Order: sequence, then structure tokens, then C-alpha cells
Amino acid sequence: MNDLKENRVLNLKNNLIQYALNNFLNMDNFDFSRINKTSYLRKILNEKEIQKLLDSLISKIKSYKNINPYELSIKDSEEIKKIVISHLLEFDKGKYFFDKHFLKFFIDKGYLDVAEDFINRAKKEDGNLSGEEIFQAMRNVWIMNSLQIIWDMSLDLTPSIYAYSMLYPYTDNLLDNKDIDLQEKNRFNHILTKTLKGEKQISSNAYENRVFALIQDIELQYNREDFTQVYDSILLIQEAQIESLKQDQNTTMTEDDILPISFFKGGSSVLADAFLVKGNLSKEEMEFSFEYGAFLQLLDDLQDTIEDKVEGHQTIFSINVKGDLDKNILKLISYIFEVNTPNSSDSQAMVFMKEVIGSCSLIMVMDAVGRNHSLVSKKLYKNLESFSKVRLSFYKKMESQLNELNKTFNLKY
Repeated sequence: MNDLKENRVLNLKNNLIQYALNNFLNMDNFDFSRINKTSYLRKILNEKEIQKLLDSLISKIKSYKNINPYELSIKDSEEIKKIVISHLLEFDKGKYFFDKHFLKFFIDKGYLDVAEDFINRAKKEDGNLSGEEIFQAMRNVWIMNSLQIIWDMSLDLTPSIYAYSMLYPYTDNLLDNKDIDLQEKNRFNHILTKTLKGEKQISSNAYENRVFALIQDIELQYNREDFTQVYDSILLIQEAQIESLKQDQNTTMTEDDILPISFFKGGSSVLADAFLVKGNLSKEEMEFSFEYGAFLQLLDDLQDTIEDKVEGHQTIFSINVKGDLDKNILKLISYIFEVNTPNSSDSQAMVFMKEVIGSCSLIMVMDAVGRNHSLVSKKLYKNLESFSKVRLSFYKKMESQLNELNKTFNLKY
């Protein structure tokens, strides 16, 4: 029985990696005629309006700066929420980043309500979590919420969404912690894998006890007998986490070595998200989820290129020079839009969400290039900037102001 299960999981893994990789490798340079250019004057005007809104937002919430976010009253929390929502709606109304009113759509759907519920529960259950760690987990909640909308489900913080979103910040942080030796990481991975397979393990510390409790929360929603693929998918992301440790070793890797690992890690993460949202998936739903995760992983790698170069973490961006970076960035943009091209069987919600995902992902590429212009050639920089609604350099300026805003709450929203 175990051999059959292992073969099933292995086949799922290999088929999805091959499918996604083939699609990525077959991408040509992106056809920029698919999107609209923005004039230089419009960029400047957009930046001025964005700056006004940011200044207004910072001004209106600065009175809450010295309040511990763990001690905010209900009234204060509601007032901050109103201020944030009103400014988000103004950003949306002006179409300073998107051509459609995406933000209003998400607010109306309840994204901020789910985020608030998640933050409150996370702070209540673990007061030692930093704002950055909570935000790291909340990013996964947003992805799972997106999948709920794509599949016409109500937006909800289910037990599995909460537990899984909290699980991998814990495990990621342990595996990324350079103060923990490889032997301890391997021991933890060994017992975590057994736990994910349904084998009871005895925790040796409070950290492991917390991880095991989160897995039990998932089991309460999805029993192992009826939802085998839920646990197959979680095992895949655990295997991918272990596999990705190779990227930090001294052995020099090529793109051909790195890409399958990156696709496996990113793809399996959102695949698990999808199974935990829906319980069971069709072949097409698995393929979309896996590719969604694959390009999100590449986006993360692009954003972390300089840091990864310094730390010796090998990605297709950190090992390459400008010419190859240009090629890979253009291939990534093309891949993102290909994955998010609607097909005839898509529901109205899925068509809309694919447009949202494509637009947001392109902005993430522009943001990464804008903050690290040395990554790319002048030609690509200028080309990307011509399609951005602001100058690429403005993203870095805006980021510093948002970081200042984050300090007000001591929590990175």
C-alpha cells in the first residue's frame, strides 16, 4: 500500500513539473502589444496623486503610532480600518496602478475582513510572532482566498487555510535559519515528513508541538481516508522544501539544475493551497494551481536576486548576468500571461481573477526591476517603464514610505 501511495505521489509530482516546465521553456519573448503604454506626463501626474494619498494616510494614522498593536481597542481598530479602506478606494478610483477597480472588488468580497480575522487569531495564539512573520503567512491566505473566488466559493478563513498558512512560515524560518545546523534541520524534516504521512510523533520542544497542532487542525477538516490527495500535496511541498536546500550548497548549479527545483517548490505550494481550499481538484485545476505557484516562486526569486547573490542562494536570476537576466525576465512575463490567458471553459470569476493575477504579477516584475535597476539592461528597463503607470524608480520610493507606515502599526500589512 505504501509503495502504491509513493508511486501515486511521484507520478503527480513528475507530471506537473514536466507540464509546467515545458510550457515555460517554450515561451518566446513577451508581446508587449497586449498591454497599454502610459505617457511620461501621466506617470508624473499619477505619482503626485499617489504621493498625496500616501501623505494623507500616514497623517491620519500617525496618532496611533505609539499604541501597541496587541493592545488596540475595538474602536481604534475599526477607525484604522475605515481610514485604510477609504484610501484604498481612492487609489482604486484613480486607477493609478490598474486599469480596473480591483481593490474595490477585493474589499467588497471580504479580503480585509478575512485578513483581520487571521491577524487577530495569529496574535492571540502566538504572541511571539513578528509582524513580518504574520505578513508572510497572510500572503498565503490571500492566495487561497483568490482560489476561493476563482472557483466561485465564499471567502472564508477555514481551519485548513489558517493552519496551512501558519505552518510554512514556521518550517521555512527553521530551514532558513543559519544558526541551526544541518543535522537539526534534517532531524526536523524527518519527523515532520512522518507526521504529514499520518504517523504520530512525540514533539521535543514547543516549536514542534505547535507545528503538530496545526497539522491536526487540517486533519479535523479533511480526514485522511476521504481526502488522500490533500495530504499527498502537503507531502510534496515538504519534499520540495528539502530539495530546495540544494540551492544553498557550494556545488555550482546551472539553470537546468535549478528550474525543476524552483518549479517544484513554488508549484507544490499553491497546489497544496488549492487542495486545502477545495478538497478535490480536476486535472485542469491542478495544472493551473501548480503553474500559478511556479511563477510566484520565480517572482520571489527575481525580487530577491541581489540578496540571493550575496548569500549564495542559487536561482535562475542570481546566477546570471544582465543578458541572461533580460532573457529570463521576458520569459517569465510571457509565462505569467500565458498561464492567465482565459479559455472557453473559464467562469466569469476566473476570467476576472486571471486578469487581476496577470496585472499584479507584472507590477511585481516592474517593482523588482525598479528597485534594482542594475539587474537589467537599459533597453529592457526603458521598455518595462513605458508600460508602467509610474516611473520604475517610484516603486522604491513608495516602498520606503510603506515601510514607515508599517512601523506605525509594528505590523507589516
